[in-house]
Amino acid sequence: MCGIAGIFDKKNKRIDADVICSMRDSIVHRGPDDEGYYVAGNIALAHRRLSIIDLSTGHQPMFTNDKRLCVVFNGEIYNYVSLRAELLKKGYSFNTQSDTEVLLHLYNEYGVECVKHLNGIFSFAIWDDKNKELYIARDHLGIKPLYYFNTADAFVFASEAKAIFKSGYVVPQSNKDAVAEYFIFRHVAGEQSLFKDIKLLRPGHYVVVNAKGVSIQQYWNPAATRHDSGLSFSATTEKLSELLYDAVKMQMVSDVPVGTFCSGGIDSSLITAMAACEAKQGINTFSVGFDEEGYDETYYAQMVSNKYKTQHHELKLKNTEFADYLPNMIWSNDEPLNYANSVHIYALSKLAKEYVTVVLTGEGADELFGGYNRYHIARYVSRVSFIPQQVRRILSSLLMLSGERRLKKLATYLGESLESVLLYNSATLDMGMINQVVDYCGKDTFVYRNALIQEMLDTNDALKQVTLIDQQTYLSSILNRQDKMSMAASIESRVPFLDYRVVEFANSMSSAYKQDGTQTKLILKKAAERYLPHEVIYRRKSGFGVPLCEWFRENVGLGELMNDTLTNETLEELGGSVNLQASLSEHKTGKKDNSEFIWTALNYVLWKKTFGIV
Repeated sequence: MCGIAGIFDKKNKRIDADVICSMRDSIVHRGPDDEGYYVAGNIALAHRRLSIIDLSTGHQPMFTNDKRLCVVFNGEIYNYVSLRAELLKKGYSFNTQSDTEVLLHLYNEYGVECVKHLNGIFSFAIWDDKNKELYIARDHLGIKPLYYFNTADAFVFASEAKAIFKSGYVVPQSNKDAVAEYFIFRHVAGEQSLFKDIKLLRPGHYVVVNAKGVSIQQYWNPAATRHDSGLSFSATTEKLSELLYDAVKMQMVSDVPVGTFCSGGIDSSLITAMAACEAKQGINTFSVGFDEEGYDETYYAQMVSNKYKTQHHELKLKNTEFADYLPNMIWSNDEPLNYANSVHIYALSKLAKEYVTVVLTGEGADELFGGYNRYHIARYVSRVSFIPQQVRRILSSLLMLSGERRLKKLATYLGESLESVLLYNSATLDMGMINQVVDYCGKDTFVYRNALIQEMLDTNDALKQVTLIDQQTYLSSILNRQDKMSMAASIESRVPFLDYRVVEFANSMSSAYKQDGTQTKLILKKAAERYLPHEVIYRRKSGFGVPLCEWFRENVGLGELMNDTLTNETLEELGGSVNLQASLSEHKTGKKDNSEFIWTALNYVLWKKTFGIV
């Protein structure tokens, strides 16, 4: 919806209005419709607005009538109408129809506990002028980003890291301690970022800043409902359908046009079907296609569009167009693009902006319902954990002789402990190559990830363990991509699967309802049967892939960008340039597919160049 920024100077230095406005305007893409700022001594708040609800009277910063409270808010409160009704009963009066004013009064009524009443996507900051206290909160799953910088001099925050650099308190530097994690997992988990000293407020957390210091508290934890509900499969399916449909209904509330991203996969197709049923008229749907065989899903997206009579729009990006977008998308993302389809999300958002301002997407379903094939690895290793590790390593060696990619990946982990499997389940590169690229000090380096694993070890359910870990690591990177790429095109993405009620219910389900044998997302597929054609539901998962392997081998587009960027000089900076050059050569000549590594290295080098990091 918007972009926010702010400064709390701990030395009581007055904030220059030009500084807070510079921060605000560095993220103008997040809110091209309106702007505002507030400065009062050592506190400054700023806002850029993308108008979605209450188009005429939702200006921010917004104040209570007595001017005690001031808010800047990014996101949407989906249950604001019912909250407004409750506050009216308590004697509050309203000057607008906006969810922002509801947020102000809710804080006035409940203080820091106000966040427990919210259903939405949000990051917001409220300044209490009477108590000289700043309160900042981020939504349950971290759908809306919130970066901060905290030193003895100041607490600075913003929707995007680039705005913090405009404050003058910090300059872009690489977080050397996080580089290995980026190369292994292609994102940094927890509160750390790839920028030195720039942190993220973790999902489900709030922070209070005042003269006494900075206090961060967790108000919601997805793992709190991980114990089985005991409901039957049919009862669970019915309740899931009801909850998800209600989430779609709530998230379609808008004073501007709403559409969906419909890739043709089951997740986005189900959201599209429910949205079309609720709208009771043809909605706009958008999908990405490829010329390369094996990547194009538009046939299935068109099938869903035909069934629900949507106004369907398709986009195709060639290799050269993709490469032209890439550097600017790294700037928009603040960090390297961990996933190549980020570029397509931006291009699709840019197309969607011609028709709508809000889109619903299918993000989050895989992490809730066991949708990734890599989750099978944790289940299989858990089942054979009673076998001595030495025997398992022999079995691993035999499996490595197989030419089948998935069996070889299973073999990689078969001889490892379950903790190692849980840690590296979402890793994108094999460890042999990682050790050639960056200084890697072993798994103990990942403090946040290991802490999550230890919290999960009180259950013997490997699928619950790996999905809950992903919900707090991998999913965060997916949501960051979705927000940054859509907001770069000035549209808002909403994610019905990640309504916190759906998440809590999914985490309370029996794992047997999600995976069985090699099958994934069993219960979601059952729920989708009343909405979607069988062919859409039960086809092989694609995953919105991008033909990186082929494109890197071409002499134009990504291939040309790779040759120009990954030079001897930049490869030496990463370390092991001889091995890396060999990896590039292997890929270009077709001897081996090293596209995953090339993508990771290319983005890292371009990111440093984009932000002037030496």
